[in-house]
Amino acid sequence: MNARKRSTDTRPWFQRGYRRMLVDMHIADWDPKLLSKYNPAAMVKLYRTANLSSVMFYAQSHLGLCYWPTKTGKMHSGLRGRDIVGETLGLLRKAKMGACIYYSVVYNNWAYLEHPEWRMVSAAGRPGVADGDEIVGSRYGICCPNQPGYRAFAMAQTGELLGGYRFDGAFFDMTFWPMICICDRCKARYMAETGAEVPQTIDWFSPDWCRFQDARERWMIEFAQELTAQAKRASPGVTVYHNFATATFNWTLGLSCRSARANDFLGADAYGDPLNQLVESKLMFGLSKNKPVEFMTSRCTDLRDHEENKSFEEMRVTALTSVLSGAAMLFIDAINPDGSANPGPYAMIHDIYRELSAYEPWLGGEPVEDVAVYFSSDSKMDFGENGRPLRDAALWANTYPHKKSVRGVCRVLQQGHVPFGIITRKDLPDLNRYKVIILPNVLRMDAEEVIAFREYVRRGGRIYASRYTSLTETRGVRHEDFMLADVFGCHFAADDLGSVSYVKPRTAQLLKAIRPQTCMSFVSIRDHAGRSAGTLRLRGPVKGEVLATLTMPYARTWGTVLEKNWVSIHSSPPWQDTDTPAIITNRFGKGAAVYSAADIESVACEANDRLLLQLIKRLLGHRQSAWADTHPAVWMSVNHQPDKSRLVAGFLNYPAQLPAVPIAEVPFALQPPPGKRFARLRMVPGGKSLKFKTSRSGVLLATVHALDAIQMVTAEYQ
Repeated sequence: MNARKRSTDTRPWFQRGYRRMLVDMHIADWDPKLLSKYNPAAMVKLYRTANLSSVMFYAQSHLGLCYWPTKTGKMHSGLRGRDIVGETLGLLRKAKMGACIYYSVVYNNWAYLEHPEWRMVSAAGRPGVADGDEIVGSRYGICCPNQPGYRAFAMAQTGELLGGYRFDGAFFDMTFWPMICICDRCKARYMAETGAEVPQTIDWFSPDWCRFQDARERWMIEFAQELTAQAKRASPGVTVYHNFATATFNWTLGLSCRSARANDFLGADAYGDPLNQLVESKLMFGLSKNKPVEFMTSRCTDLRDHEENKSFEEMRVTALTSVLSGAAMLFIDAINPDGSANPGPYAMIHDIYRELSAYEPWLGGEPVEDVAVYFSSDSKMDFGENGRPLRDAALWANTYPHKKSVRGVCRVLQQGHVPFGIITRKDLPDLNRYKVIILPNVLRMDAEEVIAFREYVRRGGRIYASRYTSLTETRGVRHEDFMLADVFGCHFAADDLGSVSYVKPRTAQLLKAIRPQTCMSFVSIRDHAGRSAGTLRLRGPVKGEVLATLTMPYARTWGTVLEKNWVSIHSSPPWQDTDTPAIITNRFGKGAAVYSAADIESVACEANDRLLLQLIKRLLGHRQSAWADTHPAVWMSVNHQPDKSRLVAGFLNYPAQLPAVPIAEVPFALQPPPGKRFARLRMVPGGKSLKFKTSRSGVLLATVHALDAIQMVTAEYQ
């Protein structure tokens, strides 16, 4: 039956199943026992045990050692000439599983050792060895794609590999800058393109610095596109994608969202918290040419650990989160040094994927998204870095002001059960599809973005923007006022308000939202808890309505034992209320904006969360397409499948502590598409009918009972 179904299924391999796996094989070959027991047949048997729809397997690793009889590099000596790439491919074909090959670029120890002239040279002074993170240390040799020799080598190996075998997909790993390379070729290329030396100081208010960072991102995009093109020349029809995981890291890794154009679809391995999975999946969904996107993570608690397995419940809910996000799930295992594998985790994955497979027929469609959170690839930085020497750049930093704000907004929207997505500059021509757009502390913008958001509001759209949004151009020009000042209804005055500041609501509704607090605090210095937020000072005239004002502490600076500029030894409490506006709502054209001088979304505090949700719902009004009245631990998604005349709603019980305690009731509501009315509501899988009511306006009202882990429902309309 499965074979007959496969024979009539013309979809590409990555759309025929959501259950995937990769086994890391970054194994050296200086001991004859290494990989000596590797058996492709035994591995494919384990893949079948795990109930996979496709497999990603290694052709080569970070060590640069190849697993096929290569003519362009070195084959792993432990294989003794055995072509395990060809054997594995043949066995996967017989098992009717998709076959995707893994190839590592930039990270290549063999090339690093054989060709010292290909090495990256770090601005921090370490030639060719990545630094800045515990996992990327002296074991890893890094080659520069601007070195003609390495570039030609990578293209030759890609051509040899993809030309010699017919894989369904090809995955290129590590297509980014693990360091800020200042090798002779990088410096020469930058000089040839700009006529300038590589700047030695970070300065986001300098056009010279911003031009250098733009060049780094552009160079890596070009390299990725060349690899993709080479793979497709060698193997027409192959699906190509590059690891997108570092796209949300800071600027130093040089992986821009614009690099998505080199991918047929997006996939990323991630190891953060549940919110990280939510954010990355939604970001990839919005950027990817094709769906589904792919979320990867290790079955171990950490990529650096070989044995410590995650709990069954943690792995299960991670996979079910992918179901809710409409993403494929890929678990990562690691081979034992001798080439054997522990069969235990594969049995666990089987049980997880058996549950996941039951939902596959109802996945797909377009997500219902009332609110769009804007992720700016140009804002993966911090103005606090200005003046820092290039050699001291914070490599591998995975947090920065804009990302903290993006994560904060996404967390509040998820807990408030407001349908949302993440958009990027790719979506600027299509902003009208969203009822509200969030601009969370967007540190750098260009004229195209400013024009697009202004016109969106003028035509009737609504935005929430915070702190530095639209004050600085991507080319390095800090303006005297917001570029969107006319939309915000207020003007910039200063950004040096001291170490602590406060925002006090002026309306009864917002005061109620933050009770029992009287105002919200913002600490602009990093304290022992790692907090860092702040406010800007605004000036008049204010065109819109002032919703909150600035309150200051006793003094702007924190003070010391020798100074009399503080009043409470542990904190810096509110002292002086001002009339200076801090949150403003303004009508502009047919639309409206709420601007906050403070990045209230970056502070994980109940008062901030309630106030932010209140502001967003104020903008959204009564236009919400779906909602639920339930515990914040319940995640909700809604997808529209117009070809099947239905909405598919999913509910995931994801508390901080697993396993989850069942939620007794999850009342929810769905708006029908224009001109349609709901006819049936069914629970899937199984198809059991679920009782529902409709309001006068056609809104479906129903309740899911005893939500254990996940429940999906289909709302069919006529």
